[in-house]
Amino acid sequence: MDRLINIELFGQSYKFKASGQVSRPEDVANYVAVQVEKARAAAEAPSKVDMLILAALNIANDYFEMRRNCQNLVKNIDQRSKILIEHIDSNA
Repeated sequence: MDRLINIELFGQSYKFKASGQVSRPEDVANYVAVQVEKARAAAEAPSKVDMLILAALNIANDYFEMRRNCQNLVKNIDQRSKILIEHIDSNA
């Protein structure tokens, strides 16, 4: 079910419909708003476009970092599982 979500950026309120595929749209909207505010605070005389681009780059960086961490975790779990299986097989 689609939900109407509100996000405030640059003192203006924006509403959008979040599809049912987004599990926590309020959290997503809040995350974007926080990233835009961080970009505003970090930039020197930023324009709105500059802030949005910086926020988008920060969000993309967070995404790729989490993705890399997840891949490393899966690889680590896979390696540990193989070691455990070998240990169980050798003691069976």
